[in-house]
Amino acid sequence: MKRLSRQAFERGRAFIKTQARPLDRALFEYRFEGAPADAVIARLGSYRNDDGGFGHALEPDARHPGSSALATEIALRFLRQVGAGAGHPLVGDAIQYLLNTYDAASRTWRAVPTEANDHPHAPWWHEDGQGSLARTFDDFRIIPRAGIVALLHDYSSAVPGSWLAEVTEDTVVAIETIGQLGSGGGDDLAQALRLADSESLPEPARARILARVRSVVPGVVSRNPAEWAEYTMQPLKIAPHPQSPVADLIWDGLAENLDYKVDTQAADGAWEPNWTWGDFYPEAWEQARREWRGHLTMETLATLQAFGRLQA
Repeated sequence: MKRLSRQAFERGRAFIKTQARPLDRALFEYRFEGAPADAVIARLGSYRNDDGGFGHALEPDARHPGSSALATEIALRFLRQVGAGAGHPLVGDAIQYLLNTYDAASRTWRAVPTEANDHPHAPWWHEDGQGSLARTFDDFRIIPRAGIVALLHDYSSAVPGSWLAEVTEDTVVAIETIGQLGSGGGDDLAQALRLADSESLPEPARARILARVRSVVPGVVSRNPAEWAEYTMQPLKIAPHPQSPVADLIWDGLAENLDYKVDTQAADGAWEPNWTWGDFYPEAWEQARREWRGHLTMETLATLQAFGRLQA
């Protein structure tokens, strides 16, 4: 079992302190140095728009400055991680944005608005004008809906109860019935597990989600380190902490994946994204890549800490 040395941790820390976005720096200081949550919340405020939603490349692969369900879900996830309650203005306004932008006809949220096409973005966020984005993301039935519903349960005091029950049922049914769950990079599985991880989710819904997820995980997760340099479903993607409800299914793979993370830290202390934009917006990709390196470094150090893989 490999552990990240103290020297290697310090290289990662130095990279975050000097190269990461102020938000990721604040998250690192909150998680590792006992800094107050206020700094994280203040940094998140710079990504907020007047409609209460979030944008401004909070998700570096979608650089539209306007609000999106994608970026707002990420912002709420960070707010939840640092303990911001439902009464906090950023939380309340973000939830209201999601309530306002919910599509009652499709019973989903569109991940990013069509205007996002007018700004640099990764090819998977591209809309061809004929519904390509919805096809790519299975009509948004799991991404971003499952992650949003998880957060709405966490902040349920700010959400109409009967409506939340309906959208939860829709999401659980989608997880149970969607074909090829976990294909590609496994983002849909990760979203489903975020919903299952919500402490406020009713137990019957959690049991139904886990029954489907646990049935597919062994057959779709990549256990081959030779594949991990590409965008595949690494074990840590769906089990980022030891208490994950699928960790027991892939424990050997998790151990090897953690060793891989220790081994693949770059000389400057960072971890690299294992994807690119290809020939889409090459200059914007370089900016996004820099932002991802800081965020992934912060997240990788937190994951190694959660699994006891940091050398004392």
